[in-house]
Amino acid sequence: MTDKSDTQAILKKRFTELPKVVQNAITSADVRKHMRELADTHKLHLDQWEMLENEVMMTLFGILPVDELQTNIQKQVGVSKEIAEKLTENISKIVFEPIREELERELEHPDAKAAEVSGVEAARTQMLGGTAAPAPTVLPATPPAAAPMGKIERAPISAAYKAGEPSTARKSIEDDPYREPPA
Repeated sequence: MTDKSDTQAILKKRFTELPKVVQNAITSADVRKHMRELADTHKLHLDQWEMLENEVMMTLFGILPVDELQTNIQKQVGVSKEIAEKLTENISKIVFEPIREELERELEHPDAKAAEVSGVEAARTQMLGGTAAPAPTVLPATPPAAAPMGKIERAPISAAYKAGEPSTARKSIEDDPYREPPA
């Protein structure tokens, strides 16, 4: 039996040999998120979920054959044949179909489906990919108003104002713009 460092080395070596699409699927957080949703849907315990994820990852790495995934899930995860069948079906749709479609697109397979890309993602790809978009046309707008030409004048300083004296201490408040006479 191999120790943990040997297994790690084998997995790292195998990972570098995999196509980029499969590498992206293995490192993707989406796969783990979908696997957790499956585990929640089928009410799997934490240890069962971990075993399910291990089986799927070992299949993605090519260590375990895809044909035996259902049997392996049934044995390793400890679920009934029906649940193992449903899990395998869902895993095929969630994990393997997107990988297959991406590989077909990369290999320009005649049956390849076009990638589904959102508008935001298309714009991002266009900007990062360097594909030049047509320059936006600038329409004439209303010109800005002319700057005011007059000079602003300050109001005369109050005769009742004395530097350093609080406004509450003043006797006369007639020409003080900041105080109202008491009612």
